[in-house]
Amino acid sequence: MSKTLIQFFGGLKTIGGTIIQLQYGQSRVIFDFGLTFDPRTAIFDGQVKVRNSAIVRDYLKLRMIPKIEGIYNKEHLVSDNVISAEEYEGKTAVLISHLHLDHMGAIGCIDPSIPVYMTEQSRNLYNQLQLIGEGVPGVRSYQSCEYDQSFHIGEIKVTPLSVDHDVIGACAFHLETPDAKIIYTGDFRLHGSSPEVMEEFLQKAKELRYDAVIIEGTTLKSEEELAEHLLVSNNELPDKLLTETKLQINVAQMLKESEGIGIFNIYHRNMERINGMCKAGEEAKRKVVLEIKTAQLAHTFLPQCHFYIFESEELKTMIRENKLLDWQKLLLEKYPLINKEKINENPSRYFVQNSYENIIELFDLHVENGVYIHSNGVPLGDYDPAFHNLEKILSLLSLERVEVSSGGHALPQHLKYIVDELDPKVLIPLHSFYPERLKPKNGQQLLPAYGEVYEIGDIVNK
Repeated sequence: MSKTLIQFFGGLKTIGGTIIQLQYGQSRVIFDFGLTFDPRTAIFDGQVKVRNSAIVRDYLKLRMIPKIEGIYNKEHLVSDNVISAEEYEGKTAVLISHLHLDHMGAIGCIDPSIPVYMTEQSRNLYNQLQLIGEGVPGVRSYQSCEYDQSFHIGEIKVTPLSVDHDVIGACAFHLETPDAKIIYTGDFRLHGSSPEVMEEFLQKAKELRYDAVIIEGTTLKSEEELAEHLLVSNNELPDKLLTETKLQINVAQMLKESEGIGIFNIYHRNMERINGMCKAGEEAKRKVVLEIKTAQLAHTFLPQCHFYIFESEELKTMIRENKLLDWQKLLLEKYPLINKEKINENPSRYFVQNSYENIIELFDLHVENGVYIHSNGVPLGDYDPAFHNLEKILSLLSLERVEVSSGGHALPQHLKYIVDELDPKVLIPLHSFYPERLKPKNGQQLLPAYGEVYEIGDIVNK
């Protein structure tokens, strides 16, 4: 008789790069399929080129993706030690919990014969990201699934459950085999604008039942950094915690107090943040100006937002040389374009998006007495060498950088709240530098090792 087996290939003691395989007989699912990102050690640092035609073998050689049997195309493998997708006899699918690169950055490496599932919202977002040039390398199609609607991969039943994260379409997965039930939470938070989603998740998870819970632990810290009392179950929001709602209010107030231009740097996969910046600008009676890629996302997912499109030097050249892409042409027919000269006539009337890659555009704007609002945009922190470059350029411009951020991951006490509410027989924390700090209420904690194959029944019955 077959038994449910689980194996971990990535993300055990890193932030992201989570890759887990669950197998029952000839049926298996793999979730997620992302990349671990550390700008201090990244091979592809912006100078080394990615070879799209050889990405699978290059990523394998660099150990950016694991050697998993039966998911890569034979043409792209250089080693006979890995069985190709064509040679694999079982039934496989890949499940993606959400569209952050540390969870889906390598999905283009998976052989097109293997279905890759994500929620309908996630697939809609991915289609837009691909349109604006932010899809992952590799050519393949993606399948969609719906919240609370079960489907089968062979003998494995999969049910996506909605969770609140800082990207649309995020989900957890409930996985059921003939002899085991498992929940993989993906990434989540309790301090977003929809905390009720997490309470609904808890209710639905309990109804479906489970033997083991695999949970993220991004915000966990060492004993020296995080006292034990901060890991006590609590679902309340600390007074000083900056939620998405408070963030919008704070930004609006900063803009009202600033005598010069307002500039913001965000991660535009966060639709709530785009919406918040648009509303903050509107409240401060400023015109919001978006970069054209962000404008395309706002147009698609946030029709209530009012904005202008920034005429960067690159965009100006594309217009002059008649090299606009079709989506850019359509967008410019619907939204007004605004140039630097117009903004410079009265900078205090504008709130302008500026991503780090476009920071040199600030040289042409009058930024005196302005404010640069850094809101979870790249570079995220001083662990990234680019962060010091950002500060150097802002210093040259005498432009004040203000950190106004709200993360997408649950606070430590919120993690403990979810764990205690679920109270699983087996808790498997990962996606963390300190997963051992998240302990179950009554069950046992499993800290798995790479290369080991675990039988769920054996773990549960220990």
